[in-house]
Amino acid sequence: MKELTLMVCPHDTARNPEGWNRLVQYMTTRLDRPICFSRSSDFAAFRQGIASADLVYGNPTDSLRLLDTHGFRALAYPAHCYDEALLITGLEGNLPSIEAIHGAVMSTVTSLLPSRLALKMLRERGVTPANLTHRDSWLSVMRSVWNGEVPFGIIYRDAYDEISPQGRAMVRVLATTNERVAFHMLCAQPSIYDSLPHLTDLLTTMSTDSEGTAVLTNLHIQGWLPVADDDLAQLRALLA
Repeated sequence: MKELTLMVCPHDTARNPEGWNRLVQYMTTRLDRPICFSRSSDFAAFRQGIASADLVYGNPTDSLRLLDTHGFRALAYPAHCYDEALLITGLEGNLPSIEAIHGAVMSTVTSLLPSRLALKMLRERGVTPANLTHRDSWLSVMRSVWNGEVPFGIIYRDAYDEISPQGRAMVRVLATTNERVAFHMLCAQPSIYDSLPHLTDLLTTMSTDSEGTAVLTNLHIQGWLPVADDDLAQLRALLA
């Protein structure tokens, strides 16, 4: 029987490789199908290999690319786990309102999804920045705000949460988006999806048995939810 390959977003495997190993063991036992957990050292290696993997847990942008370009099928996403953005400012003076961003310069990683999430929230409040200046990393965004290069910035919430308390103290948070439209998801090659039609059910019912619950706890998620067509439509609209 052919061994299946699972690849996982490097951001997630760096935080909790053991949790993903336990999920692979759980799925292997329940599916009676060997699964190999293939770790990637960085995003370049991950993106180079995901099209040939059988199962992929990826960020919203990479997952949609697999669905739309390579015919993958969306299986499930972690319940109540959404990609969101933070609006940040420096340490000087009183904490400004979000409206102070109108007409101001912001720094962000312009090519990444959190920038779109933040701009969507601002647009809905009638706030339009004068310009976005690109930085190569979320930490560089924080530094640019901390040292006064720009008054405001946009960063990925998960990246901020993983920074040390000393690093987070470099800036102040004005607001957090609550768009709830962007999420990491588990996708499958079409041939795997067709040959294992119960795979989504396996994931979404993990919380009903003690072993599955233990695996979910180790992954720090409440459970898996199926990906609906409406979910994908909202995500595509955000990235359009």
